[in-house]
Amino acid sequence: MYGFQVRRRIAISVVTLVVCALGFSPPALADSPNGSYSSQLLYFSVDVGPELSTPCTVVGELFVPDGVDADNPAPAILTTNGFGGSYKDQIPALQNFAENGYVGLTYSGLGFGGTSCKITLDSPAYDGVAASQLVSFLGGQEGIAFTDQALTQPYPALTAVVQDSVDHTGAPSTNDPRVGMTGGSYGGGIQFAAASVDPRIDTIIPMITWNDLSYSLAPNSTGIISGVSTAEPGAAKVLFASLLFGAGIANPGVDGYIADPARLPGCPNYVPYMCNAIAEAVVTGDIGPQVVSELRASSVSSFVDRINIPVLLAQGQQDTLFDLNEATATYDALKDRGVDAKMIWHSWGHSHLAAAPG
Repeated sequence: MYGFQVRRRIAISVVTLVVCALGFSPPALADSPNGSYSSQLLYFSVDVGPELSTPCTVVGELFVPDGVDADNPAPAILTTNGFGGSYKDQIPALQNFAENGYVGLTYSGLGFGGTSCKITLDSPAYDGVAASQLVSFLGGQEGIAFTDQALTQPYPALTAVVQDSVDHTGAPSTNDPRVGMTGGSYGGGIQFAAASVDPRIDTIIPMITWNDLSYSLAPNSTGIISGVSTAEPGAAKVLFASLLFGAGIANPGVDGYIADPARLPGCPNYVPYMCNAIAEAVVTGDIGPQVVSELRASSVSSFVDRINIPVLLAQGQQDTLFDLNEATATYDALKDRGVDAKMIWHSWGHSHLAAAPG
């Protein structure tokens, strides 16, 4: 399957390390000796963008271990797909988590896998805000989840997740689940976007993801401003950019465009600047200041000062899309602010996913 997916066994291992370190111990499954669970396909009504003026329907699947309920709640794990994928990619990982006592929700990011609206490259104002509303659902808020795509059959308020009374700014909070996020590549970038807008999220584990998309797609080793960000972009990675762009346009398929015709005008399935960006990269071999600005707006390098929760970074040594420099730049920026951050380097990455265990 096309898409830059994190290998599931690694995901399970690092999530388990972090949630245990934070005291997210799974509940005793006395009524579920075989680690059984139930799952439910759900559709979420979310509003994103300036003044929350853009409605989107997000598709995902919820996993709840047997024996976990309001009287015996568990912590939750939220995850989404890599670029070109869908919520289905993370189902095996969440099945494993559910068997070990965690509530899990996997969903398709905006523009992918049955979810409406356009791809915004994990923009905090769009993808981050959408993820925040899923956090509210995990925290028990009603009126977000439905069992039908027409959004006419509400799903009951979720009561199976441990609740916190204050967020990570110390402010009193409501609908605040004990929740961590995991995922890789595009599913790693969303975690920073979500954490930057929602202090209720407790920890994130971004894997093989970016610090600055302008560096990822047009790297330059001179004129560094900070981290990997430079005053001038370098040569565009035309092959990577073209493959990603094509995957995004094709992802909804004919049925997706018919169901959500708002995806088609302007730049198909992308926010408008992306068509200009790919044309500029292919024709000239580099990208201009406006494109750099737009790419950085969807990069943790621009909002790392809003990340204040424990972070475990995992980055691949065989990765020419998001290299080790990107994770190092994020790690250094977090540590400089006193954020609890750890980093793992592993052998595989976007350039050699076949080497990953699993």
